[in-house]
Amino acid sequence: MDYGGLLLDFPGKATEIPFLQYNIHREITLQGKSEFLQIGCKGVEFFSVDNLWKKGRALLEEGLTIMGLLVPSSAIEQLLQFTHLLLEWNRRFNLTGYNQEEEVISYLLLDALSALPSIEGTQLADIGTGAGIPGIPLKIVAPPLHLLLVEAHKKKCLFLQEVVGKLSLPGVTIVNERAEKVGHEPRFREQFSTVVAKALAPLAVSLELTTPLLQEEGRAIYYKGKQYQKEIQEAQSALKKLSCTVEEVRSILLPFTDRTTHLVLVRKHRKIPPTFPRRAGLPQKKPL
Repeated sequence: MDYGGLLLDFPGKATEIPFLQYNIHREITLQGKSEFLQIGCKGVEFFSVDNLWKKGRALLEEGLTIMGLLVPSSAIEQLLQFTHLLLEWNRRFNLTGYNQEEEVISYLLLDALSALPSIEGTQLADIGTGAGIPGIPLKIVAPPLHLLLVEAHKKKCLFLQEVVGKLSLPGVTIVNERAEKVGHEPRFREQFSTVVAKALAPLAVSLELTTPLLQEEGRAIYYKGKQYQKEIQEAQSALKKLSCTVEEVRSILLPFTDRTTHLVLVRKHRKIPPTFPRRAGLPQKKPL
């Protein structure tokens, strides 16, 4: 059959690969070994999966060293497995805008792990986790954590279920539901020592969606970009209504990038009124 592509003849097998305008990455089996085939304007090139794995490991290990994080080799192995599962699923579903291993390591894994020294206790909730960031990397490097992953999109929850199964991660609960509803469930409300949220919403909205799950004197950690000061200023009313204060902002330059992540650390001092969070959609439409 003619796909308007390239016909490549390997030992014992002829394989047609459709030609696209830009580079194609495809995993094939060559002489009993898995390889990645890249086709582009410069021709055909093979990349050994083993070599790619070693490159990713070196990058991850160096990044962790730069950040001062001591992570056992078993956890590094799981982080790389998570990376490759994410990239595999991302070819079929839009889980993240990053589609290269080095991007996932720098902008997702290392970014997620920047909050590790700030986590308190062993009960961690990740609200609006998406593809498991930051919750899954934090759980991998800190196995004693009991992790709740809250995600409203079913396909992303299916991905999370596969990750938890493939990596054999105990103590992980995945909830396919909106945060507004989860915050009112007795089994979750005010049960967590730390909550985290990355790319969830502006700070004023994130506070309402996350702090109902926090214990009294619990800590919330919000991953923010360069507009964090403006978000803090706009969240003053929400902080007051939810009995919270901003304790500190920790700024971390991500290795191998020009990006700085600002971790906004918030302390919850008292129980909040049972009316919060408000019904679905209202926190976003009418921030506190």
